Amino acid sequence: VPPSGQGQWAPFFGQDAYTMTLAARLALQTGATVVLARCERLPAGRGYELFFEALPMPLSDQLEQAVVQINQAMEHTIRQCPTQYLWGYGRYKQPRQEAPAVESATEGGAA
Repeated sequence: VPPSGQGQWAPFFGQDAYTMTLAARLALQTGATVVLARCERLPAGRGYELFFEALPMPLSDQLEQAVVQINQAMEHTIRQCPTQYLWGYGRYKQPRQEAPAVESATEGGAA
Protein backbone atom coordinates (compact mmCIF):
# COMPACT_ATOMS: atom_id res chain seq x y z
CA VAL A 1 0.00 0.00 0.00
CA PRO A 2 1.42 3.42 -0.86
CA PRO A 3 2.47 5.52 2.13
CA SER A 4 -0.01 8.10 3.37
CA GLY A 5 -0.04 11.07 0.98
CA GLN A 6 1.27 9.07 -2.01
CA GLY A 7 -2.04 7.59 -3.05
CA GLN A 8 -5.74 8.24 -3.20
CA TRP A 9 -8.88 6.22 -2.60
CA ALA A 10 -10.33 5.05 -5.91
CA PRO A 11 -12.76 2.29 -6.91
CA PHE A 12 -11.21 -1.07 -7.80
CA PHE A 13 -13.63 -3.91 -8.59
CA GLY A 14 -16.42 -2.02 -6.82
CA GLN A 15 -14.56 -1.34 -3.59
CA ASP A 16 -12.48 1.70 -2.65
CA ALA A 17 -8.78 0.88 -2.64
CA TYR A 18 -5.89 3.13 -1.63
CA THR A 19 -4.22 3.47 -5.04
CA MET A 20 -0.78 4.83 -5.88
CA THR A 21 -0.80 8.00 -7.97
CA LEU A 22 2.73 7.66 -9.41
CA ALA A 23 1.79 6.32 -12.86
CA ALA A 24 -0.90 8.97 -13.34
CA ARG A 25 1.38 11.78 -12.11
CA LEU A 26 4.21 10.70 -14.44
CA ALA A 27 1.87 10.48 -17.43
CA LEU A 28 0.38 13.90 -16.67
CA GLN A 29 3.81 15.52 -16.21
CA THR A 30 5.41 14.00 -19.30
CA GLY A 31 2.53 13.41 -21.69
CA ALA A 32 3.52 9.74 -21.89
CA THR A 33 0.95 7.20 -23.02
CA VAL A 34 -0.19 4.81 -20.29
CA VAL A 35 0.26 1.24 -21.50
CA LEU A 36 -0.83 -1.76 -19.47
CA ALA A 37 1.02 -5.03 -19.89
CA ARG A 38 0.08 -8.56 -18.93
CA CYS A 39 1.36 -12.00 -19.69
CA GLU A 40 -0.40 -15.33 -19.83
CA ARG A 41 1.33 -18.55 -18.94
CA LEU A 42 0.99 -21.02 -21.81
CA PRO A 43 0.03 -24.64 -21.14
CA ALA A 44 2.60 -27.39 -20.68
CA GLY A 45 5.37 -24.96 -19.73
CA ARG A 46 5.64 -23.55 -23.27
CA GLY A 47 6.37 -20.05 -22.02
CA TYR A 48 4.30 -16.88 -21.96
CA GLU A 49 2.30 -14.72 -24.33
CA LEU A 50 2.68 -10.97 -23.76
CA PHE A 51 -0.06 -8.40 -24.30
CA PHE A 52 0.20 -4.59 -24.32
CA GLU A 53 -2.76 -2.24 -24.41
CA ALA A 54 -3.00 1.55 -24.20
CA LEU A 55 -5.84 3.19 -22.31
CA PRO A 56 -9.02 3.19 -24.42
CA MET A 57 -9.40 6.98 -24.09
CA PRO A 58 -7.05 9.88 -23.37
CA LEU A 59 -6.00 10.24 -19.74
CA SER A 60 -7.89 12.93 -17.85
CA ASP A 61 -5.85 16.02 -16.97
CA GLN A 62 -7.27 15.79 -13.42
CA LEU A 63 -5.14 13.52 -11.20
CA GLU A 64 -8.09 12.06 -9.28
CA GLN A 65 -9.91 11.04 -12.47
CA ALA A 66 -6.70 9.78 -14.11
CA VAL A 67 -6.16 7.38 -11.18
CA VAL A 68 -9.74 6.11 -11.56
CA GLN A 69 -9.15 5.58 -15.31
CA ILE A 70 -6.00 3.56 -14.64
CA ASN A 71 -7.82 1.41 -12.07
CA GLN A 72 -10.61 0.80 -14.60
CA ALA A 73 -8.04 -0.20 -17.22
CA MET A 74 -6.41 -2.55 -14.68
CA GLU A 75 -9.80 -4.16 -14.03
CA HIS A 76 -10.27 -4.68 -17.78
CA THR A 77 -6.80 -6.21 -18.06
CA ILE A 78 -7.40 -8.56 -15.12
CA ARG A 79 -10.74 -9.68 -16.56
CA GLN A 80 -8.92 -10.85 -19.71
CA CYS A 81 -7.43 -13.75 -17.73
CA PRO A 82 -8.45 -13.55 -14.06
CA THR A 83 -7.02 -16.96 -13.17
CA GLN A 84 -3.51 -15.58 -13.67
CA TYR A 85 -4.00 -12.34 -11.72
CA LEU A 86 -1.55 -11.83 -8.87
CA TRP A 87 -1.06 -8.74 -6.73
CA GLY A 88 1.77 -8.37 -4.25
CA TYR A 89 0.05 -6.34 -1.52
CA GLY A 90 -3.37 -5.88 0.06
CA ARG A 91 -5.15 -3.42 -2.25
CA TYR A 92 -7.79 -2.61 0.35
CA LYS A 93 -5.54 -1.97 3.36
CA GLN A 94 -5.16 1.40 5.03
CA PRO A 95 -1.97 3.24 4.04
CA ARG A 96 0.90 2.80 6.44
CA GLN A 97 1.81 5.83 8.49
CA GLU A 98 5.04 7.69 8.01
CA ALA A 99 7.85 6.44 10.24
CA PRO A 100 8.39 8.67 13.26
CA ALA A 101 11.35 11.01 13.08
CA VAL A 102 14.39 9.79 15.02
CA GLU A 103 16.48 12.34 16.90
CA SER A 104 20.10 12.42 15.89
CA ALA A 105 22.78 11.78 18.51
CA THR A 106 23.58 15.51 18.61
CA GLU A 107 19.98 16.53 19.31
CA GLY A 108 18.34 16.34 22.69
CA GLY A 109 21.56 16.73 24.68
CA ALA A 110 23.14 13.40 23.70
CA ALA A 111 26.92 13.50 23.39
